[in-house]
Amino acid sequence: MILELSFSYSSSSLVYEKIMLNTLKLFSIEGKLVKNSEELFLYVESEDSDELENFANKLSQELPHSIFLRETGAKVVDEMPNESFTLPKSPKIEMPFCPKCLNEVINDSSKNYYNIFTECNVCGYGVDSKIKSDKETFVKIAKSINDGLVVEVDTFYGKYYVGKLDQKCNGVDFDVVCYDLSTVQNYTNATNSEIVALGAIEKPLIRVKTNLLFKTDFEDIQNELIRFKLADDFVLHLLMSELHILGVNLVFITKDKMPSEVKLDLVKSVKEFEPIEVVVSDKHIAILKGDKGLPYKELGDKVLIPHIGAFFSVIKEHSLLEKTVIGVNLSKDYHNDILIYSKKFGTIEYLSFKFGFGSIQEVLDAISETNETGEKLVNNYKNKFSEHYKDISKIVFDEKDFNVYKLWGVVSIILGFSKDSDLIKSAQILENFAVSFMGDKGPRIDYKLNRIDSKVFIDSLMTIRTAMSFKLAELDQLSLSYGVIESFAEFISAQLDEIKAEMKSDVVVITGSLLHNRHFFSKLSKEVSVNHNLCFNKELPVDGRNIQYGGNELF
Repeated sequence: MILELSFSYSSSSLVYEKIMLNTLKLFSIEGKLVKNSEELFLYVESEDSDELENFANKLSQELPHSIFLRETGAKVVDEMPNESFTLPKSPKIEMPFCPKCLNEVINDSSKNYYNIFTECNVCGYGVDSKIKSDKETFVKIAKSINDGLVVEVDTFYGKYYVGKLDQKCNGVDFDVVCYDLSTVQNYTNATNSEIVALGAIEKPLIRVKTNLLFKTDFEDIQNELIRFKLADDFVLHLLMSELHILGVNLVFITKDKMPSEVKLDLVKSVKEFEPIEVVVSDKHIAILKGDKGLPYKELGDKVLIPHIGAFFSVIKEHSLLEKTVIGVNLSKDYHNDILIYSKKFGTIEYLSFKFGFGSIQEVLDAISETNETGEKLVNNYKNKFSEHYKDISKIVFDEKDFNVYKLWGVVSIILGFSKDSDLIKSAQILENFAVSFMGDKGPRIDYKLNRIDSKVFIDSLMTIRTAMSFKLAELDQLSLSYGVIESFAEFISAQLDEIKAEMKSDVVVITGSLLHNRHFFSKLSKEVSVNHNLCFNKELPVDGRNIQYGGNELF
Protein backbone atom coordinates (compact mmCIF):
# COMPACT_ATOMS: atom_id res chain seq x y z
CA MET A 1 0.00 0.00 0.00
CA ILE A 2 1.23 3.49 -0.86
CA LEU A 3 0.20 6.45 1.24
CA GLU A 4 0.47 10.05 -0.03
CA LEU A 5 0.73 12.77 2.60
CA SER A 6 0.34 16.30 1.18
CA PHE A 7 1.15 19.68 2.69
CA SER A 8 0.46 23.18 1.37
CA TYR A 9 3.52 24.75 2.92
CA SER A 10 5.08 28.01 1.74
CA SER A 11 8.26 28.21 3.82
CA SER A 12 11.71 27.69 2.31
CA SER A 13 13.26 27.00 5.74
CA LEU A 14 13.36 23.19 5.04
CA VAL A 15 12.09 22.44 8.56
CA TYR A 16 9.29 20.13 7.40
CA GLU A 17 11.51 18.45 4.83
CA LYS A 18 14.20 17.67 7.43
CA ILE A 19 11.71 16.31 9.95
CA MET A 20 10.07 14.07 7.35
CA LEU A 21 13.39 12.60 6.21
CA ASN A 22 14.54 12.14 9.81
CA THR A 23 11.32 10.33 10.71
CA LEU A 24 11.61 8.06 7.67
CA LYS A 25 14.96 6.79 8.97
CA LEU A 26 13.23 5.42 12.06
CA PHE A 27 11.10 3.00 10.03
CA SER A 28 11.85 0.16 7.63
CA ILE A 29 9.57 1.51 4.93
CA GLU A 30 10.26 3.02 1.53
CA GLY A 31 9.64 6.72 1.22
CA LYS A 32 10.02 9.56 -1.26
CA LEU A 33 9.73 13.29 -0.78
CA VAL A 34 8.47 15.44 -3.68
CA LYS A 35 8.39 19.23 -3.69
CA ASN A 36 6.46 21.29 -6.21
CA SER A 37 6.58 25.02 -5.48
CA GLU A 38 4.47 25.42 -2.32
CA GLU A 39 3.22 21.83 -2.34
CA LEU A 40 5.09 19.17 -0.40
CA PHE A 41 4.31 15.45 -0.84
CA LEU A 42 5.60 12.50 1.16
CA TYR A 43 5.01 9.03 -0.29
CA VAL A 44 5.50 5.99 1.97
CA GLU A 45 5.06 2.37 0.95
CA SER A 46 4.73 -0.82 2.98
CA GLU A 47 2.83 -4.10 2.82
CA ASP A 48 2.16 -3.73 6.52
CA SER A 49 -0.70 -1.27 7.02
CA ASP A 50 0.04 -1.11 10.78
CA GLU A 51 3.57 0.04 9.99
CA LEU A 52 2.20 2.85 7.80
CA GLU A 53 -0.20 3.86 10.55
CA ASN A 54 2.62 3.89 13.10
CA PHE A 55 4.70 6.05 10.79
CA ALA A 56 1.86 8.52 10.23
CA ASN A 57 1.25 8.78 13.98
CA LYS A 58 4.94 9.35 14.67
CA LEU A 59 5.20 12.00 11.97
CA SER A 60 2.19 13.85 13.38
CA GLN A 61 4.00 14.02 16.72
CA GLU A 62 7.25 15.25 15.17
CA LEU A 63 5.81 17.84 12.76
CA PRO A 64 5.04 21.16 14.46
CA HIS A 65 2.34 23.52 13.31
CA SER A 66 3.73 26.37 11.20
CA ILE A 67 2.40 29.77 10.22
CA PHE A 68 3.34 28.77 6.65
CA LEU A 69 1.15 25.66 6.65
CA ARG A 70 -2.27 26.06 5.05
CA GLU A 71 -3.68 22.62 4.29
CA THR A 72 -2.82 18.94 4.77
CA GLY A 73 -4.18 15.79 3.20
CA ALA A 74 -3.73 12.02 3.08
CA LYS A 75 -4.82 9.42 0.55
CA VAL A 76 -3.89 6.03 -0.86
CA VAL A 77 -2.34 6.11 -4.36
CA ASP A 78 -1.46 3.46 -6.91
CA GLU A 79 2.24 4.06 -7.44
CA MET A 80 5.32 5.85 -6.16
CA PRO A 81 6.56 8.89 -8.13
CA ASN A 82 9.71 8.61 -10.24
CA GLU A 83 11.26 11.82 -8.98
CA SER A 84 12.26 12.69 -5.41
CA PHE A 85 13.42 15.76 -3.52
CA THR A 86 17.05 15.96 -2.39
CA LEU A 87 17.74 18.08 0.65
CA PRO A 88 20.03 20.92 -0.45
CA LYS A 89 22.75 22.50 1.62
CA SER A 90 21.25 25.59 3.18
CA PRO A 91 22.56 28.33 5.48
CA LYS A 92 21.79 27.89 9.17
CA ILE A 93 18.71 29.78 10.31
CA GLU A 94 17.83 30.59 13.91
CA MET A 95 14.70 28.56 14.71
CA PRO A 96 12.76 28.02 17.91
CA PHE A 97 12.92 24.45 19.22
CA CYS A 98 11.25 21.56 17.37
CA PRO A 99 8.94 19.02 19.14
CA LYS A 100 11.65 16.34 19.22
CA CYS A 101 14.13 18.56 21.07
CA LEU A 102 11.43 19.85 23.41
CA ASN A 103 10.48 16.30 24.38
CA GLU A 104 14.11 15.53 25.19
CA VAL A 105 14.65 18.66 27.26
CA ILE A 106 11.55 18.26 29.44
CA ASN A 107 11.87 14.46 29.88
CA ASP A 108 13.59 13.84 33.22
CA SER A 109 14.88 10.46 31.98
CA SER A 110 16.61 12.02 28.95
CA LYS A 111 20.32 12.79 28.89
CA ASN A 112 19.35 16.27 27.66
CA TYR A 113 16.95 17.01 30.54
CA TYR A 114 17.02 20.80 31.08
CA ASN A 115 20.00 21.04 28.75
CA ILE A 116 19.53 24.03 26.44
CA PHE A 117 22.58 23.04 24.39
CA THR A 118 20.97 20.32 22.28
CA GLU A 119 22.18 19.41 18.82
CA CYS A 120 19.63 18.91 16.05
CA ASN A 121 19.81 19.33 12.28
CA VAL A 122 16.34 20.91 12.33
CA CYS A 123 16.53 23.50 15.11
CA GLY A 124 19.73 22.83 17.10
CA TYR A 125 22.25 25.57 17.57
CA GLY A 126 25.33 23.62 16.52
CA VAL A 127 27.02 24.13 19.88
CA ASP A 128 29.65 22.06 21.62
CA SER A 129 27.79 19.02 22.92
CA LYS A 130 30.08 18.92 25.98
CA ILE A 131 28.40 22.06 27.37
CA LYS A 132 25.46 21.39 29.66
CA SER A 133 22.89 23.36 31.63
CA ASP A 134 20.83 22.12 34.57
CA LYS A 135 17.47 22.57 36.23
CA GLU A 136 18.83 24.21 39.37
CA THR A 137 19.98 27.26 37.43
CA PHE A 138 16.46 27.93 36.13
CA VAL A 139 14.87 27.25 39.52
CA LYS A 140 17.12 29.91 41.06
CA ILE A 141 16.46 32.54 38.37
CA ALA A 142 12.69 31.91 38.45
CA LYS A 143 12.69 32.48 42.22
CA SER A 144 14.50 35.81 41.71
CA ILE A 145 11.85 36.96 39.22
CA ASN A 146 9.04 35.79 41.48
CA ASP A 147 10.61 37.83 44.27
CA GLY A 148 10.25 40.94 42.13
CA LEU A 149 13.75 41.22 40.66
CA VAL A 150 14.53 42.13 37.04
CA VAL A 151 16.87 39.57 35.42
CA GLU A 152 19.27 40.20 32.54
CA VAL A 153 18.85 37.16 30.28
CA ASP A 154 21.05 36.07 27.38
CA THR A 155 18.98 34.13 24.87
CA PHE A 156 20.27 32.43 21.74
CA TYR A 157 19.24 35.45 19.70
CA GLY A 158 20.07 38.42 21.91
CA LYS A 159 20.13 39.95 25.39
CA TYR A 160 16.87 40.91 27.16
CA TYR A 161 15.59 42.06 30.53
CA VAL A 162 12.82 39.96 32.08
CA GLY A 163 10.58 40.53 35.09
CA LYS A 164 7.08 40.32 36.55
CA LEU A 165 4.49 42.66 35.10
CA ASP A 166 4.41 45.50 37.62
CA GLN A 167 5.43 49.10 38.03
CA LYS A 168 9.01 48.29 36.96
CA CYS A 169 7.95 48.06 33.31
CA ASN A 170 6.31 51.50 33.22
CA GLY A 171 7.88 53.62 30.51
CA VAL A 172 9.63 50.62 28.94
CA ASP A 173 8.91 49.27 25.45
CA PHE A 174 8.13 45.67 26.38
CA ASP A 175 6.50 42.50 25.08
CA VAL A 176 4.82 39.76 27.09
CA VAL A 177 6.01 36.14 27.18
CA CYS A 178 3.34 33.64 28.27
CA TYR A 179 3.67 30.16 29.71
CA ASP A 180 1.08 28.63 27.37
CA LEU A 181 -1.79 29.42 25.01
CA SER A 182 -4.44 29.25 27.73
CA THR A 183 -2.62 32.12 29.46
CA VAL A 184 -2.93 34.17 26.26
CA GLN A 185 -6.64 33.36 26.09
CA ASN A 186 -7.14 34.41 29.71
CA TYR A 187 -5.44 37.78 29.37
CA THR A 188 -6.21 38.98 25.83
CA ASN A 189 -8.90 39.25 23.19
CA ALA A 190 -6.86 37.13 20.76
CA THR A 191 -8.96 35.39 18.10
CA ASN A 192 -8.86 31.64 17.51
CA SER A 193 -6.73 32.22 14.41
CA GLU A 194 -4.27 34.32 16.41
CA ILE A 195 -4.07 31.67 19.13
CA VAL A 196 -3.23 29.00 16.54
CA ALA A 197 -0.51 31.22 15.04
CA LEU A 198 1.01 31.94 18.47
CA GLY A 199 1.46 28.20 19.00
CA ALA A 200 3.33 27.67 15.70
CA ILE A 201 6.99 26.64 15.67
CA GLU A 202 7.99 30.16 14.57
CA LYS A 203 6.59 31.50 17.89
CA PRO A 204 5.63 34.89 16.41
CA LEU A 205 4.73 38.03 18.29
CA ILE A 206 1.11 39.15 17.83
CA ARG A 207 -0.20 42.52 18.99
CA VAL A 208 -3.51 42.12 20.84
CA LYS A 209 -5.69 44.07 23.26
CA THR A 210 -5.72 43.08 26.91
CA ASN A 211 -9.06 42.21 28.47
CA LEU A 212 -10.72 43.05 31.81
CA LEU A 213 -8.95 40.29 33.73
CA PHE A 214 -5.63 41.77 32.66
CA LYS A 215 -6.92 45.23 33.58
CA THR A 216 -7.78 44.06 37.08
CA ASP A 217 -4.31 42.70 37.74
CA PHE A 218 -2.20 45.33 35.97
CA GLU A 219 -4.01 48.66 35.81
CA ASP A 220 -1.10 50.60 34.30
CA ILE A 221 -1.32 48.73 30.97
CA GLN A 222 -5.04 48.09 30.86
CA ASN A 223 -5.93 49.60 27.47
CA GLU A 224 -2.78 49.14 25.42
CA LEU A 225 -2.16 46.92 22.43
CA ILE A 226 0.69 44.70 23.54
CA ARG A 227 2.72 42.09 21.68
CA PHE A 228 2.32 38.60 23.16
CA LYS A 229 4.27 35.44 22.39
CA LEU A 230 5.22 32.06 23.79
CA ALA A 231 8.82 31.31 24.69
CA ASP A 232 10.83 31.04 21.48
CA ASP A 233 14.06 29.49 22.73
CA PHE A 234 14.99 26.99 25.45
CA VAL A 235 16.33 29.64 27.83
CA LEU A 236 12.93 31.35 27.99
CA HIS A 237 10.95 28.11 27.82
CA LEU A 238 12.63 26.49 30.82
CA LEU A 239 12.49 29.76 32.73
CA MET A 240 8.73 30.02 32.08
CA SER A 241 8.30 26.37 33.16
CA GLU A 242 9.82 27.14 36.57
CA LEU A 243 7.90 30.39 36.90
CA HIS A 244 4.67 28.48 36.20
CA ILE A 245 5.38 26.24 39.19
CA LEU A 246 5.61 29.42 41.29
CA GLY A 247 2.29 30.69 39.92
CA VAL A 248 3.75 33.20 37.44
CA ASN A 249 2.43 32.58 33.90
CA LEU A 250 3.48 35.76 32.10
CA VAL A 251 6.43 38.15 32.26
CA PHE A 252 7.57 41.27 30.46
CA ILE A 253 10.60 41.09 28.18
CA THR A 254 12.44 44.09 26.78
CA LYS A 255 15.66 45.09 25.06
CA ASP A 256 15.55 48.46 26.84
CA LYS A 257 18.35 48.51 29.38
CA MET A 258 16.99 48.27 32.93
CA PRO A 259 18.57 48.10 36.40
CA SER A 260 18.99 44.39 37.09
CA GLU A 261 20.27 42.51 40.11
CA VAL A 262 20.59 39.03 38.55
CA LYS A 263 22.01 37.63 35.31
CA LEU A 264 21.23 34.46 33.38
CA ASP A 265 24.19 34.29 31.02
CA LEU A 266 24.47 30.65 29.98
CA VAL A 267 24.82 31.62 26.31
CA LYS A 268 26.57 34.36 24.42
CA SER A 269 24.83 35.33 21.19
CA VAL A 270 27.14 35.64 18.20
CA LYS A 271 24.46 37.40 16.17
CA GLU A 272 21.23 39.05 17.25
CA PHE A 273 17.93 38.25 15.55
CA GLU A 274 14.64 40.11 15.80
CA PRO A 275 11.66 37.83 16.53
CA ILE A 276 9.02 38.02 13.83
CA GLU A 277 5.75 39.85 14.39
CA VAL A 278 2.72 38.82 12.35
CA VAL A 279 -0.83 39.97 11.75
CA VAL A 280 -3.49 37.29 11.42
CA SER A 281 -6.93 36.98 9.87
CA ASP A 282 -9.07 33.87 9.48
CA LYS A 283 -7.68 33.43 5.96
CA HIS A 284 -4.19 34.97 5.88
CA ILE A 285 -1.03 35.65 7.86
CA ALA A 286 1.44 38.42 7.00
CA ILE A 287 4.87 39.14 8.47
CA LEU A 288 5.18 42.69 9.76
CA LYS A 289 8.80 42.70 10.89
CA GLY A 290 11.61 40.53 12.19
CA ASP A 291 13.91 37.81 10.83
CA LYS A 292 14.21 35.08 13.47
CA GLY A 293 13.32 31.71 11.94
CA LEU A 294 13.20 33.07 8.38
CA PRO A 295 15.57 32.14 5.53
CA TYR A 296 17.72 34.89 4.02
CA LYS A 297 16.09 36.38 0.92
CA GLU A 298 17.98 37.79 -2.06
CA LEU A 299 15.80 38.51 -5.06
CA GLY A 300 18.20 40.40 -7.29
CA ASP A 301 20.56 43.33 -7.55
CA LYS A 302 18.32 46.36 -8.17
CA VAL A 303 17.10 48.55 -5.32
CA LEU A 304 13.63 49.98 -5.97
CA ILE A 305 11.72 52.69 -4.13
CA PRO A 306 9.94 51.10 -1.16
CA HIS A 307 6.35 50.82 -2.38
CA ILE A 308 7.40 49.49 -5.80
CA GLY A 309 9.90 47.15 -4.19
CA ALA A 310 7.33 45.71 -1.80
CA PHE A 311 4.94 45.05 -4.70
CA PHE A 312 7.51 43.16 -6.73
CA SER A 313 8.82 41.22 -3.77
CA VAL A 314 5.40 39.51 -3.57
CA ILE A 315 5.37 38.93 -7.33
CA LYS A 316 8.77 37.25 -7.10
CA GLU A 317 7.93 35.20 -4.01
CA HIS A 318 4.69 33.87 -5.55
CA SER A 319 6.10 33.45 -9.10
CA LEU A 320 3.51 35.80 -10.63
CA LEU A 321 5.61 37.25 -13.47
CA GLU A 322 3.36 35.63 -16.09
CA LYS A 323 0.14 36.91 -14.47
CA THR A 324 -1.79 40.17 -14.53
CA VAL A 325 -1.37 41.48 -11.00
CA ILE A 326 -3.07 44.33 -9.14
CA GLY A 327 -0.86 45.83 -6.46
CA VAL A 328 -2.24 47.91 -3.59
CA ASN A 329 0.51 49.78 -1.74
CA LEU A 330 -0.62 51.08 1.65
CA SER A 331 2.35 52.41 3.56
CA LYS A 332 2.13 54.75 6.54
CA ASP A 333 5.30 56.51 5.42
CA TYR A 334 5.38 56.45 1.62
CA HIS A 335 3.18 57.15 -1.36
CA ASN A 336 -0.01 55.04 -1.66
CA ASP A 337 -1.39 53.82 -4.96
CA ILE A 338 -2.88 50.96 -6.94
CA LEU A 339 -0.58 49.50 -9.60
CA ILE A 340 -1.25 47.01 -12.34
CA TYR A 341 1.49 44.75 -13.64
CA SER A 342 1.38 42.55 -16.73
CA LYS A 343 4.14 41.05 -18.82
CA LYS A 344 2.34 42.50 -21.86
CA PHE A 345 2.40 46.17 -20.84
CA GLY A 346 4.72 46.39 -17.80
CA THR A 347 3.68 48.40 -14.76
CA ILE A 348 1.18 51.27 -14.72
CA GLU A 349 -0.30 53.38 -11.93
CA TYR A 350 -4.06 52.92 -12.01
CA LEU A 351 -5.05 55.02 -8.99
CA SER A 352 -3.12 57.53 -6.89
CA PHE A 353 -3.88 58.38 -3.28
CA LYS A 354 -1.73 61.48 -3.58
CA PHE A 355 -3.05 64.82 -2.34
CA GLY A 356 -1.76 67.62 -0.17
CA PHE A 357 -2.67 70.29 2.35
CA GLY A 358 -0.65 72.98 4.08
CA SER A 359 -2.87 73.43 7.12
CA ILE A 360 -6.20 72.56 8.72
CA GLN A 361 -7.47 76.01 7.71
CA GLU A 362 -6.67 75.16 4.10
CA VAL A 363 -8.70 71.95 4.46
CA LEU A 364 -11.70 73.78 5.92
CA ASP A 365 -11.54 76.52 3.30
CA ALA A 366 -11.40 73.95 0.51
CA ILE A 367 -14.50 72.20 1.87
CA SER A 368 -16.34 75.53 2.07
CA GLU A 369 -15.46 76.30 -1.55
CA THR A 370 -16.71 72.99 -2.96
CA ASN A 371 -20.41 73.90 -2.89
CA GLU A 372 -23.15 75.38 -0.75
CA THR A 373 -23.49 72.17 1.26
CA GLY A 374 -19.78 72.23 2.08
CA GLU A 375 -19.96 75.84 3.19
CA LYS A 376 -22.93 75.10 5.44
CA LEU A 377 -21.16 72.08 6.94
CA VAL A 378 -18.08 74.11 7.89
CA ASN A 379 -20.20 76.90 9.38
CA ASN A 380 -22.18 74.44 11.49
CA TYR A 381 -18.94 72.82 12.63
CA LYS A 382 -17.45 76.22 13.48
CA ASN A 383 -20.50 77.31 15.45
CA LYS A 384 -20.89 74.06 17.41
CA PHE A 385 -17.19 73.55 18.21
CA SER A 386 -16.01 77.16 18.23
CA GLU A 387 -13.07 76.73 20.65
CA HIS A 388 -11.86 73.55 18.94
CA TYR A 389 -12.25 75.21 15.52
CA LYS A 390 -10.14 78.13 16.69
CA ASP A 391 -7.42 75.85 18.06
CA ILE A 392 -7.07 73.52 15.08
CA SER A 393 -7.21 76.37 12.54
CA LYS A 394 -3.68 77.23 13.66
CA ILE A 395 -2.29 73.75 12.84
CA VAL A 396 0.04 73.72 9.83
CA PHE A 397 1.72 70.72 8.15
CA ASP A 398 5.16 70.12 6.78
CA GLU A 399 4.50 66.93 4.84
CA LYS A 400 6.43 66.00 1.70
CA ASP A 401 4.12 63.15 0.75
CA PHE A 402 0.52 62.79 1.89
CA ASN A 403 -1.10 59.35 1.95
CA VAL A 404 -4.16 57.63 3.40
CA TYR A 405 -2.65 57.32 6.86
CA LYS A 406 -1.94 61.04 6.97
CA LEU A 407 -5.48 61.65 5.74
CA TRP A 408 -6.60 59.74 8.84
CA GLY A 409 -4.37 62.11 10.82
CA VAL A 410 -6.29 65.09 9.42
CA VAL A 411 -9.59 63.32 10.20
CA SER A 412 -8.37 62.65 13.74
CA ILE A 413 -7.74 66.38 14.25
CA ILE A 414 -11.11 67.34 12.75
CA LEU A 415 -12.86 64.84 15.03
CA GLY A 416 -11.17 66.35 18.09
CA PHE A 417 -8.97 63.37 18.90
CA SER A 418 -5.69 65.26 18.45
CA LYS A 419 -4.14 68.69 18.02
CA ASP A 420 -0.74 67.38 16.94
CA SER A 421 0.58 68.73 13.61
CA ASP A 422 2.48 65.44 13.19
CA LEU A 423 -0.16 63.61 11.17
CA ILE A 424 1.39 60.21 11.84
CA LYS A 425 0.90 60.73 15.59
CA SER A 426 -2.63 62.07 15.08
CA ALA A 427 -3.53 59.05 12.92
CA GLN A 428 -2.18 56.74 15.60
CA ILE A 429 -4.69 58.12 18.10
CA LEU A 430 -7.56 57.37 15.70
CA GLU A 431 -6.13 53.89 15.14
CA ASN A 432 -5.97 53.22 18.88
CA PHE A 433 -9.63 54.14 19.22
CA ALA A 434 -10.51 51.87 16.29
CA VAL A 435 -8.81 48.78 17.72
CA SER A 436 -10.68 49.30 21.00
CA PHE A 437 -14.03 49.13 19.18
CA MET A 438 -15.79 45.86 20.07
CA GLY A 439 -18.82 46.14 17.76
CA ASP A 440 -19.44 44.59 14.34
CA LYS A 441 -20.02 47.65 12.16
CA GLY A 442 -18.99 51.29 12.13
CA PRO A 443 -20.59 54.25 10.30
CA ARG A 444 -19.97 54.51 6.57
CA ILE A 445 -17.29 57.10 5.75
CA ASP A 446 -17.21 58.19 2.11
CA TYR A 447 -14.13 57.43 0.01
CA LYS A 448 -14.76 58.74 -3.50
CA LEU A 449 -12.68 59.24 -6.65
CA ASN A 450 -11.80 62.33 -8.67
CA ARG A 451 -10.69 62.18 -12.30
CA ILE A 452 -8.28 64.90 -13.39
CA ASP A 453 -7.33 64.58 -17.06
CA SER A 454 -6.31 60.92 -17.47
CA LYS A 455 -5.41 60.45 -13.81
CA VAL A 456 -7.64 59.08 -11.03
CA PHE A 457 -7.21 60.36 -7.47
CA ILE A 458 -8.94 59.81 -4.16
CA ASP A 459 -11.24 62.66 -3.09
CA SER A 460 -9.76 63.35 0.35
CA LEU A 461 -12.15 66.26 1.05
CA MET A 462 -15.17 63.97 0.76
CA THR A 463 -13.73 61.68 3.42
CA ILE A 464 -13.12 64.61 5.77
CA ARG A 465 -16.60 66.03 5.10
CA THR A 466 -18.27 62.75 6.04
CA ALA A 467 -16.27 62.54 9.26
CA MET A 468 -17.29 66.15 10.11
CA SER A 469 -20.95 65.24 9.63
CA PHE A 470 -20.70 62.39 12.12
CA LYS A 471 -18.82 64.67 14.51
CA LEU A 472 -21.74 67.10 14.36
CA ALA A 473 -24.09 64.17 15.04
CA GLU A 474 -21.99 63.42 18.14
CA LEU A 475 -21.28 59.80 17.24
CA ASP A 476 -19.02 58.08 19.77
CA GLN A 477 -15.29 58.14 19.06
CA LEU A 478 -14.70 54.36 19.02
CA SER A 479 -17.30 53.45 16.40
CA LEU A 480 -16.46 56.55 14.34
CA SER A 481 -12.76 55.69 14.33
CA TYR A 482 -13.51 52.13 13.34
CA GLY A 483 -15.79 53.38 10.58
CA VAL A 484 -12.95 55.44 9.08
CA ILE A 485 -10.79 52.32 8.75
CA GLU A 486 -13.52 49.82 7.91
CA SER A 487 -14.95 52.01 5.13
CA PHE A 488 -11.54 52.36 3.52
CA ALA A 489 -11.15 48.57 3.41
CA GLU A 490 -14.57 48.31 1.74
CA PHE A 491 -13.59 51.05 -0.71
CA ILE A 492 -10.41 49.18 -1.69
CA SER A 493 -12.38 45.96 -2.19
CA ALA A 494 -14.90 47.70 -4.46
CA GLN A 495 -12.13 49.29 -6.53
CA LEU A 496 -10.44 45.92 -6.99
CA ASP A 497 -13.69 44.40 -8.24
CA GLU A 498 -13.98 47.14 -10.87
CA ILE A 499 -10.37 46.74 -11.98
CA LYS A 500 -10.74 42.98 -12.30
CA ALA A 501 -13.79 43.41 -14.54
CA GLU A 502 -11.90 45.88 -16.71
CA MET A 503 -8.38 44.41 -16.78
CA LYS A 504 -9.12 40.68 -16.30
CA SER A 505 -6.61 40.46 -13.45
CA ASP A 506 -5.46 37.13 -12.02
CA VAL A 507 -4.33 38.07 -8.52
CA VAL A 508 -4.25 40.92 -6.01
CA VAL A 509 -1.14 41.81 -3.99
CA ILE A 510 -1.44 44.09 -0.94
CA THR A 511 1.63 45.52 0.78
CA GLY A 512 2.56 48.28 3.20
CA SER A 513 2.77 49.08 6.89
CA LEU A 514 -0.94 49.99 7.07
CA LEU A 515 -1.47 46.23 7.28
CA HIS A 516 -0.11 46.38 10.85
CA ASN A 517 -3.65 47.34 11.91
CA ARG A 518 -5.25 44.03 12.84
CA HIS A 519 -8.83 45.26 12.18
CA PHE A 520 -7.85 46.62 8.79
CA PHE A 521 -5.91 43.49 7.80
CA SER A 522 -8.73 41.20 8.85
CA LYS A 523 -11.35 43.28 7.02
CA LEU A 524 -9.29 43.45 3.82
CA SER A 525 -8.55 39.74 3.94
CA LYS A 526 -12.24 38.90 4.28
CA GLU A 527 -13.60 41.41 1.75
CA VAL A 528 -11.01 41.07 -1.04
CA SER A 529 -10.62 37.29 -0.98
CA VAL A 530 -14.31 36.86 -1.86
CA ASN A 531 -13.67 37.77 -5.51
CA HIS A 532 -9.88 37.67 -5.82
CA ASN A 533 -6.88 35.47 -5.33
CA LEU A 534 -5.17 37.54 -2.60
CA CYS A 535 -1.44 37.38 -1.83
CA PHE A 536 0.80 38.92 0.79
CA ASN A 537 4.53 38.49 1.30
CA LYS A 538 5.43 34.97 2.38
CA GLU A 539 8.78 35.31 4.11
CA LEU A 540 9.40 39.04 3.86
CA PRO A 541 7.94 42.02 5.76
CA VAL A 542 4.84 43.65 4.31
CA ASP A 543 6.64 46.88 3.44
CA GLY A 544 9.55 45.21 1.62
CA ARG A 545 12.22 47.20 3.45
CA ASN A 546 15.86 46.65 2.61
CA ILE A 547 15.09 44.07 -0.04
CA GLN A 548 16.79 43.99 -3.42
CA TYR A 549 15.09 43.00 -6.65
CA GLY A 550 16.53 42.25 -10.04
CA GLY A 551 15.56 41.53 -13.59
CA ASN A 552 14.41 43.74 -16.43
CA GLU A 553 11.14 41.82 -16.53
CA LEU A 554 9.91 43.97 -13.62
CA PHE A 555 9.94 47.26 -15.53
